[in-house]
Amino acid sequence: MNRTRLKCLAACAALLVLAGCATVPPRQAAQDSTVVPPALPSPEVIARVFPGESPPKAPQDQNGKALSLAQVRKIALEKNPSFAEYAAHRAAANAELLQALAYPNPDFEIGLELLPNLFLPIEPSAKRQTRAAAAEAAKPVVDRSEELFRAALSADVAKAYCTVLHAERAVTLAGEALHTEQEIEQVVARRVDGGEAPEIDRIRAQVETLKASRAVQAQQRQNATARVILNTLCGRSLPTDFTLTDHLNQALGEADEAQARQIALAQHPVLRHFDALLKQKELVIQREQKAWQPNLRVGVPVGLEIPLRDRNKGGIAAAQAELQEVQAEQARIRQEVERDVETGVQTYEGAREQRAAFEGGLRAAAAESLHIETTMYEEGEVDLLQLLDVRRTARQTEAEYLQALYDAQVARIELERAIGVGGTAE
Repeated sequence: MNRTRLKCLAACAALLVLAGCATVPPRQAAQDSTVVPPALPSPEVIARVFPGESPPKAPQDQNGKALSLAQVRKIALEKNPSFAEYAAHRAAANAELLQALAYPNPDFEIGLELLPNLFLPIEPSAKRQTRAAAAEAAKPVVDRSEELFRAALSADVAKAYCTVLHAERAVTLAGEALHTEQEIEQVVARRVDGGEAPEIDRIRAQVETLKASRAVQAQQRQNATARVILNTLCGRSLPTDFTLTDHLNQALGEADEAQARQIALAQHPVLRHFDALLKQKELVIQREQKAWQPNLRVGVPVGLEIPLRDRNKGGIAAAQAELQEVQAEQARIRQEVERDVETGVQTYEGAREQRAAFEGGLRAAAAESLHIETTMYEEGEVDLLQLLDVRRTARQTEAEYLQALYDAQVARIELERAIGVGGTAE
């Protein structure tokens, strides 16, 4: 009897070796996986949504420190540390797939009679296939999540880039305002020394110069902060004394709202992420529906699990609830994408109109008025208060024009974010 039992155990051991239970099978694609169509590259999206614009120049490798927006975006997409997290998530998804594809381990027991028992669990093929398909579906979810982050990072970098440009120009304007105040102070000093103006004018001019000097310092601090933010988005990889080659006054074309909405609803990274997530949840339901199927136990003696009570109803219900939750969230996000595109187009066009108003001659008129009033004050035809009022108007006009340039660029960036530009790896 014992000899017969040992022969059976030997046969089972040979069966285990032949079946390859101790090894992990080669990776295979899930049967239910679907091919996700590639998203349009960013240049093509820009060409369709802004048809009146010239295509941007391709970034060129430079050894210097002058960087275009395209170059800074490229650095950020290579050096931002958050991409290491997605690499870890992808490795975890691969590990989950390997675990799903592994065969069940054999059971080895020694009873009271000190006789060994060896059992080989054999799963139904459908049970194992659905488990592998659900694990395989986790990888596209990670990929789509990375696309979503890439698009957000691209927009954040562009906005930070424009913020640095705005801060640098603000420093320049503050310096020009300080120079103007110093010139006015000299004019006032000459008139006061000549007895043509009261001493209070000298004090007023000195106060305005001091205020202008403090404004320069404040703008310099803001510029330093903006540069730190941009460098951090790029993984602290930018040169210490980098300069930017693009400008805030670059031409901006009219947006095609219909194209923007169509492209956003077809390929926005957040919607592609939900598509992958829905597919994963559907495969999880199939996995849970097959999980109750009994395993055959080949050994001495032969056994079979009988699911008399537990048919995994709880697991199936939980998986179905997760699917319904994702479906509801996807419907909400889809409406939000469409809303963001519509409001983004309106904001963008309004910003373009505001910018055009300043470029239509308003700035030149303010500058000319300041020049005329300064000359008239020097000749004694107007008082200092009137000169200071004109000077404030000219300075405010330049500041508001700079803000209009910045607002137009930011509105453009936010519109591209609403469309989902920048999600593809290019």
